[in-house]
Amino acid sequence: MYSCFHSVGLHQLPPTKMVERVARAGYAAVELNAETLPFAKPHVTPETSAQDRVAIVEACKASAIRIPALGAKINMVDENPAARGNAFGFVKGCIDLAADMKVPFVHILSGKPASSVDREDAWRWFADAVRSLTDYGQTKGVELGIEAIVGQLFRSVGDFQRLYADLPGVPFWINFDPSHFIVQDEDPRRVPDEFGDKIRHVHLKDGKGHFPDFSFPPLGQGNIDFFDLVQRLRSVGYDGALSVEYEAQAFGYDLTEQEIVEGEKAFVDQLL
Repeated sequence: MYSCFHSVGLHQLPPTKMVERVARAGYAAVELNAETLPFAKPHVTPETSAQDRVAIVEACKASAIRIPALGAKINMVDENPAARGNAFGFVKGCIDLAADMKVPFVHILSGKPASSVDREDAWRWFADAVRSLTDYGQTKGVELGIEAIVGQLFRSVGDFQRLYADLPGVPFWINFDPSHFIVQDEDPRRVPDEFGDKIRHVHLKDGKGHFPDFSFPPLGQGNIDFFDLVQRLRSVGYDGALSVEYEAQAFGYDLTEQEIVEGEKAFVDQLL
C-alpha cells in the first residue's frame, strides 16, 4: 500500500500547485477530484483543456508521484431524464479524461433521489448506468468503481451485495470509504471481509456521530480503527492507495494547509 492525497483537501490551489504541495509532503500519489461540492471546486472536469491535462501529468512526473484514481461524483438518479442523461455524459467524459491522463480508475456515487421517486425506479436507473459505464470504461482501459455514501440511494454493504447480484458478470469495483459506514452504524470491517477482492481504491476519512447528526473529522479524531482496517486490507491482498480525503473543513475543523497535508500524512505513515 502507499500514501495518496485526494485533491479536494487542497481545493483552493491550482492543479499543478496542488500536485507540488502534495509531493512536498511526501505522498506517493494524488487522487484527482472532478466533483463540485458546496465547499470545494473540482481540479479537473471533462472540460479541462488538453494543455491543462498535460500540465498536471507533467507536474506529477516531475514530482515522481502517480495518479491512481479520479472521483467523478454526480447525482445519477435525478427524476428528470435529461438530468440523468447529463450525469451519464459527465461520467463518460471523466472516463475519457482518465484514459487521456493514464488514470486507471474512476469512481462514482448514486446520488439521492427525490422523495417523489420510487426507490426501485432509482435503483434501476443506477444499475443500468453502472452496467453501461463499466462497459464504456473497458473500451477505454479504465475501471469503474462505486462508493457507498451516507444518505444516498447506494449507501450500505447490503447495496453492494444487491448490485453484484443484479449485475452478474459486470466487473465494477469498490471505492472503499469507511467513514460512510461508521456514521450509519454499519461495521466498515465488513467491506474487506466480504468484498476484499473487489476493492480497487481506499479513502481515508474518519467519521463520528450518527446520521444525520455526524461529522468527518481529521484522521484519528473519529471512531474508525484504521489500524485494524489496514490489517484486514493487507490480509485480502490489497496493495493500492490509501487516499486521504480531507473534508473536515465542511464540519467546522479549521486547520491550516500545513496541518491538513502534513498532519494527515503523519497519520498515514503509521499505517504503512
